[in-house]
Amino acid sequence: MVPLSRILLIGLIVTLCGCPATKQARTVDKLGFLKDLYPIMTKGNEDAGESLLIYKNPKVATIPPNSYTKILLDPVLIFRGPESKMGGISQSETQMLADTFYALIYQELSKDYDMVDKPGASTLRVQVAVTHLEESWPMLDVVSNVPAPMNALAAGSVIKTIATGKPAFTGEAVIEAKVTDAQTGEVLRAMVDRRVGTKKLEAQSFNSWADVYESLRYWAENGRYHLCKARQIRTDCPKPRA
Repeated sequence: MVPLSRILLIGLIVTLCGCPATKQARTVDKLGFLKDLYPIMTKGNEDAGESLLIYKNPKVATIPPNSYTKILLDPVLIFRGPESKMGGISQSETQMLADTFYALIYQELSKDYDMVDKPGASTLRVQVAVTHLEESWPMLDVVSNVPAPMNALAAGSVIKTIATGKPAFTGEAVIEAKVTDAQTGEVLRAMVDRRVGTKKLEAQSFNSWADVYESLRYWAENGRYHLCKARQIRTDCPKPRA
């Protein structure tokens, strides 16, 4: 019989494989922030790093390179619309996550653009809302990483992953965002996306908001990547770390 300690060690090695901390979910709910844009949004190209739902203004393809050099970043919203699913999360937690997301986005976009505090010429306005947050259950997450047949949770986790694309007990987040011309208000790009934890076991796995933070970090980096490509002034736009 294989010793329990060896089985646990094998499970630990498997989870420390360098896999991404989060992944794009299979589906996403539209929760109201971009309600006027939903009818014109289409499915994004996952292989190109696009969101689950996107809108690209055809006009963008005709805009001369480097036409926009500044960005006005609105405060990140925690959007609790009629269809919101964030009941039970405290005001202090949502404020912390909103502030963190704003800082992550600002940090990334400021690498390529001048950040401004009012509309003007050659300026993009970026508006972002978090429409759903779900923290992970750290202790159960650790238990369910032990390989089957050691516990029933492991089997249940595999079943749920196959059925929904989201591992059991991991966190998730949903955002909606749009980029507009800061002067005219014309929408140039919009997206709705959802990311979920992958059950990668590491020190931060014991933080119930670790999966959400990693999702926010990814979105900040991915936003910079796509705006960099649209700007058409460099060929080495940095791709986000999954």
